[in-house]
Order: sequence, then structure tokens, then C-alpha cells
Amino acid sequence: MKWKFEIHKDEGNILIMSVVIMSLLLATGMGYMKWASDEGWDSAYEEATVQAYFLAQQGIIEQGLKFLRGREPGDLPSGTTILGGRVIPDVGRYLDTKIVRVVSLGQGSVFQRSDTYDIYSTGEASFDNHALGNRSYGEKNYVKRTATMRARLRSFANYMYLTNFEKTRFNEVIWFWTPDTLYGRTHSNDFIGLKYSPQFYGPISSSQDRFLEFQANPYFEYEPQFNVPPVYFPSTANSVRNNATPWVPSQNGSKMTWIYFRGDQGIDIYQYPMGTPRADSLFQHLAVPAWQAIFVDGDCEVQGQVTGQVTVGCSGNMWLIDNIQYTGSDARNGYFNHEGFPHMLGLVSEGNIIVKDNIVNGKQNGWGNGGGANNRHSININAGMVALGESFTFEHMNDDWELYQGPEPDERGYINLKGAVTQWRRGYVHRSNHQGTGYGKAYNYDFRFDRRPPPYYLEATDENGHGLFDVVSWGEQ
Repeated sequence: MKWKFEIHKDEGNILIMSVVIMSLLLATGMGYMKWASDEGWDSAYEEATVQAYFLAQQGIIEQGLKFLRGREPGDLPSGTTILGGRVIPDVGRYLDTKIVRVVSLGQGSVFQRSDTYDIYSTGEASFDNHALGNRSYGEKNYVKRTATMRARLRSFANYMYLTNFEKTRFNEVIWFWTPDTLYGRTHSNDFIGLKYSPQFYGPISSSQDRFLEFQANPYFEYEPQFNVPPVYFPSTANSVRNNATPWVPSQNGSKMTWIYFRGDQGIDIYQYPMGTPRADSLFQHLAVPAWQAIFVDGDCEVQGQVTGQVTVGCSGNMWLIDNIQYTGSDARNGYFNHEGFPHMLGLVSEGNIIVKDNIVNGKQNGWGNGGGANNRHSININAGMVALGESFTFEHMNDDWELYQGPEPDERGYINLKGAVTQWRRGYVHRSNHQGTGYGKAYNYDFRFDRRPPPYYLEATDENGHGLFDVVSWGEQ
């Protein structure tokens, strides 16, 4: 088992581990600096300066970061918040601790809410003057230093892979194994199963005390973290629901909603009777979205070429019936250079997100039958995906109890994901049934999500609803 213990910088994001390390430095520094100097003005001044800096850092942690972590996302300050100071006996004090919300200008000149905060605190330490120069013996001299930290509210999009449960409803472990390579942050509230040689190039953590291992020889770029506080999974996507325009009713589940992204032509929303062949009965046409949410009160189908920034949510199951990828991404696999890329999509289901078993998605052993205009034997997905009700998975697994049985094998290609996936329970995307059924995984993280999630995406909170924060940077003002 290999790992490298380093503090890495992922697209400008410093791991939350930095807070722990900074706290240790603070404790060490305070203990070391807590003695008076008798070696002259310069030495005493330098020591008091360092001491003031550590006091400022203590104010940031004890006041600023604690304040943010004790708030629900909807209760975070919208402007500047002034907090109190504290005297550290025989050491000094910190004062003027404040939190300032960072204002940012979003894509398309849309003024966006920012969930990034700058925390400032000023440390003050004193030292005695020992009759140097014109200063009298015993006179107190004071030094102030102001430190700053930038912290950002974490969302589900900050995770490349996030689950609440790693086992199926039948208590089966779904393993990470040799073909699996993940580049973004991986976390589960459950035990993570490792089999053979998976590779993790992003941080990996679990709320449990260990991994489940089977002949495991994984590679870790970062030291795995255990007993990490669990990420809370809500049952409803309230942020998407509350900001949706439009809100699409399904008439008590009697209608299927079909959302077709048409690139620069905007979005067409169709509805047709549930259980009947798909029809193009137009419900509503939307212009190219600029920071928008759509919510369907029922099941929905999604496909097409995405221009703009939008999140689609639904209360039922979400079906991926064809490629769903950004304008300008590679037609073969959906990949793109994320730096400066303007388009962004969130897919949030309060049920499952399911890859439809159809011809364009590789039906009838599409991988083995080759490709072609009507059989691409794969599916491309550009999105941050959240399945709150159950799983991200695929249709027709060829289980014995299913009425429909595909060919042998039934390999449908690859899920080419450039984005992120969160799911209540980890779902299968490949089975051993019929000598192989389903999809291989080609998952790549969209590192833009580490700086900014899709519109109205779900925030990451603890079980008390308090926001989880990442430290972006810290230093001296």
C-alpha cells in the first residue's frame, strides 16, 4: 500500500487538513514563545512579533472558523460580521476578529452569491524594554500583526465521489478494484471496499475506522483519513426546489417529462403520457440558461447538448436517455479543458439517476457490435450528479428475476463522466451477469467544481445542518 503524506494544492484548494496542522503549529508556537527575552530590543521585538502572529491565527480558528462551522448554509452572513476577542493569560490577546463575505462576479455578468469568506484577526503581544536608548526600564511595548484566512463552504460538487452507503440493499460490497482510478476527492460515510489495485489521486476519507480489503494493494496520493465526520444526506433537494424556474408538474405522475438540451437554441421541455412511446408534445421552450434551476415534480428524461449554466432536479427517477454533454466538449468522450470553460450542469434526483438501456447507449451488447451513427456503445456525461433517493446506476442488469434478458455478453461500452457523482447508496454500473453486463468507468473530475458548484447545488453539511468548510488559503494581511 503506497501513499504520500503531503499538503497538496488542488486547483487553489488547500485541504482541510491544513487547519489541523495549523492548530498544531499554533500550540507549538505559543508554548515556545511564552518566555521573556533579555537579549535586547531587536530580539524581544522579533519574538513578540511572532507571538502576535500566532495569537492572530488563534483568533481566526477560535472565533472566525468556529462561527462559520456553527451555522447552517442559509444562516451564513451576507456582509461583514464583527466578532469578539480574547485575552490569553501571560501571552497576549487577539482582537478585531471579523468575517467578510467575498463578492464575486459570475459567468455571463450574473451577480452571484458567494459562499467564500475572508476571516481576519489581529494579535497583540507585548515585551519589556530593558533601558535601551531613551526608553525607560520596564516600559511595555506592543506589537500587532493581522492574519487572514479564506474559507469556502463545501458543496457536494467538491467531491468527485460521495456516498452514504457502499453496500447494496442486499448487503453486497461494491468494490473499488484495479480498473478504477479516481482523481478528485472521494468520501463515504460507510466502509470503502478495496480489491486488488485501485488508484486514488485525490484525497480519500471514510467516516469508519478502516477500509474493507480483499488482496488489496491500492495507491493513495494522499494519506487516507478515517473517522471523518459524516456528510449529511437530505431527502429533498430544497435549494433546487426553492429556486426553480420553471417548476414542471407531472399531474400526479401521469406524465413523463423529457428535457432536451439543444445547445445555443436553448432547452425544450416535452411531456407525454407515462408508459407510452416518447412524443414531442412541447410543454415549454427555454432560452439558453444563465444560472438557472429547473425542477420536475415526478420522473424525467434528460439528453442533449448543454449551453449555459443550469441544474435540473426531479422528485422521482432521472433517466439519461442519450449523451448529455457541453457545447464544445469532445464528441467522442465528452472531455474538455475545464480552464475558462463556461458551461455547467447539475443533475439532482430525489430518486435514482439511471442510464437507459437503449440503442444509443449501447443496448444489445453494443460494445461488441462496434459503433456507428445508431450505436455509439457508450454514454458521455458532463455534469455534477446527485441521487438522493438511491443510486446512480443502469437499466437491465440481467438479474435472474428480470423479465428482459439481454445477449451474452451485454457489454455496452463506457460511462465517460467529466463531472462528479454523489449517491445515497452506491449503485452498480457493471455486473458479472451474462458474462459481463453494463459499462466500464472512465470518470474524470471537473475541477471547476472545486471552486464553484453548478447553480443551486446542494451544500455539504453535518448531521446538525451546519456547513462544512474548506480552507482555501491563509497568511498575513
